[in-house]
Amino acid sequence: MARILSLLILINFLCLSQGASLAARDFLRGDINEDGSVNIADGVNMLDYMFISGFTYCVDAHDIDDDGQVNVTDAINLFGYLFTGGGAPAAPFTVCGPDPTADNLGCDSYATCNVGDAIPGLDPATFESFVRGRDLTAKQFSPEEGLGPFYNAVSCASCHSTPATGGSAPLYRNFFFAAVGQMGSQSPIWDPPGVPSIVMPSYTYPFGPRPSFPDPSQVGNQPVTIAQRNAPPGFGVGLFEQVSNQEIASRADPADSDGDGISGRFNTDGQGNMGRFGYKAQANFLEAFLRGAINNQMGITTDPFYGSSGIVSTGFMQVGASFDNPTTDNDPVPDPEISVVDFGDIVIFSQFVAPPPTGEMGSEELLGEQIFSDLGCVKCHVPEIQSNYGPLSAYSDLLLHDMGPELADGISMGMPQFSPISPNTTGSEFRTQPLWGVSLHGPWLHDGRADSLHDAIILHGGEAESIRAAYEALPAAEQEAVIRFLEAL
Repeated sequence: MARILSLLILINFLCLSQGASLAARDFLRGDINEDGSVNIADGVNMLDYMFISGFTYCVDAHDIDDDGQVNVTDAINLFGYLFTGGGAPAAPFTVCGPDPTADNLGCDSYATCNVGDAIPGLDPATFESFVRGRDLTAKQFSPEEGLGPFYNAVSCASCHSTPATGGSAPLYRNFFFAAVGQMGSQSPIWDPPGVPSIVMPSYTYPFGPRPSFPDPSQVGNQPVTIAQRNAPPGFGVGLFEQVSNQEIASRADPADSDGDGISGRFNTDGQGNMGRFGYKAQANFLEAFLRGAINNQMGITTDPFYGSSGIVSTGFMQVGASFDNPTTDNDPVPDPEISVVDFGDIVIFSQFVAPPPTGEMGSEELLGEQIFSDLGCVKCHVPEIQSNYGPLSAYSDLLLHDMGPELADGISMGMPQFSPISPNTTGSEFRTQPLWGVSLHGPWLHDGRADSLHDAIILHGGEAESIRAAYEALPAAEQEAVIRFLEAL
């Protein structure tokens, strides 16, 4: 150990403090690789940053003595703390917090302590793309850049900023579907022509008449189904691309063969690709879901980033282009209206934004966890699913479940797994919503009708009706314990 320290002292003159983003972020000093502990791996990462790669997510985490520089003294202090009884790193050390000392080191990402940051372990190029994509989600498009001709928002962050970039939105940001026709063959409104999907645009440019919901008499006496959506949060969900079809299908029970009243089934995009994304699991791959959103909500056209090489697929009515074709519109701005590089950065941000940090699990939260399991909530909200990234504590099986007539919206997307007890449409079915970070982005449910987590539970019906009734029968203190548990996820 003394030889290592002497060597580090000899080469101290090689070390220079290096600037980074000045964005204020909470972090834990010394836990450089964000694995929840300070150990020799952090020392190795520090030496790699100083002498080999020059790459790190959070420079502040390396500044062990908080002197505003990262140099060999920090390495000496860290190894001394680990092996010779030296002093602990300066605050914030045991509890997440900001740097108490003003300096120019900065921290670009630290997902252990912050919502909306990157999963650990990305290579430099991917991380740089992630940071650019995070910034681009806040970009406000103008008509001169391609906004419109039909749109609801001017940026991704307009609907995905609660509580941070990549999240959800308040109720006032809800958007509408207007679907013409019977379930299974629904299409956009007819007037004005050219609306790209069943997403109802609130605005047109250049300032044409505001689209309105048609009466059936205006669309050949076909039914018109109107439904609302609250923007789905994106934290961690990009990792569902790493979940295999086999993992999802292993929990499907479309015929309720075990007689427990739960008949989850997977959805597909209509082209044989198993769904993961969207409230109805209608999209197989994140890029297609995002291409639909950016076109439907902002009128921004795109060329593929991964295309079919990423097994891109999408549910019916979401993107009017095949996997390797561009989306187009009829405004004066040349297509695509965002470069492939910029759109790719948004895709990468969405793929690698981390699940939210978890809260403390005290005695009440642990009691709530046990009650949550005993009630049977875990039959759908599976605590953990396996992925190529590792176990994901998403509390979702990624399957469709019938939520009953009160929550049914009459919108069918994708082509669900055959079931002898369910129709071949998804008008009352929704993908099990992930619960990680669920307390951070109310309102709740697909249309934001629930003002609290308690209300969201009470509104469960269909396959969850007996479980909801059991929850309602609990003493108030036990109901509260369940809520405390959910808030800690």
